[in-house]
This record gives sequence, structure tokens and C-alpha cells, in this order.
Amino acid sequence: MDITFEVPAEPPVLAQTARLAHPVSRVWTAYTEPLFVKQWWAPHGYTNGVVDMDVEPGGAWRVVQADPEGNTFAFYGRYERVEPRALLAFTFVSEIFPDVLTWMRVDMGATAAGTMVVTSHRFPDDYHRTGFLNLGGVARMREASERLDALLRTMA
Repeated sequence: MDITFEVPAEPPVLAQTARLAHPVSRVWTAYTEPLFVKQWWAPHGYTNGVVDMDVEPGGAWRVVQADPEGNTFAFYGRYERVEPRALLAFTFVSEIFPDVLTWMRVDMGATAAGTMVVTSHRFPDDYHRTGFLNLGGVARMREASERLDALLRTMA
């Protein structure tokens, strides 16, 4: 797996490109089935106790995570666009910062070596993006991607 990050001056986005040696159909399933999301969508040492997902335009999603100390917190939002095996676009809110609405876009496509996934996390402004980066946002995204790659290797 190869992962790169971009932090452009404008717009206030954090973009991750991951090149995975797995077919698009398997990657899509790992992104859209709660059983699989529960296993990978968290930094190392964190667990997902609850994963609810209605993967369709207007559908809600919610994940409750626990950190290594046992503190729990939720993330939630709504799907805005869903194009099977190609695109997920959804809102993203952390209950820690409930007044900050952000947007996630996950584009995936087949490559000769597997799948390229581009995840764009758009913030309302640079202030909030900088806060996310200062709280370890890049490391957290990278660790979740590493967990995704490990899970994909176990899926048939």
C-alpha cells in the first residue's frame, strides 16, 4: 500500500491518496458494510463499538469509537452521493465538535495494480483544518488506511 497526503492552500481540504493492491469491489465492500467498517475505520488502538450505516443518498451513518483509555465518542453524518464502486460523499460531524460540519468525499477506481482511493476531507475554513491537523489528523487517517489494507488482505 502506498499513501500520500496533500494540504493545498485552497480550498481547506486534506486529501489522502491510497493505492491498494485489492480489487474495487472488495474495497467498496470494506467501505460500505458495517461489519467491515467496524474493523478498520479507526486509528491503531481504537475500537468501534457501534457502526450504523444506511449507504444511500440521504441515509444516516454513525460510528461510536473508544480510545485506548476507554473514552467513547461518536462521529455521524448523512450520505449525499453514492455511486457504487466509485464514490461516497457524506457529511462528517464529531460529537466532540458538534458545531463543525465537514464533508468527506471518497473516490475509488481500478488501476492495473488494484484500486486507487482518494479521500478528501473538506473543512469550513483553514482554522478548522489546522485544528484537525494539529490533533494528529494525518496520522489517524494513515493508521485507519493501514487497518483497511490489513482487513482487505483477509477478505476473499
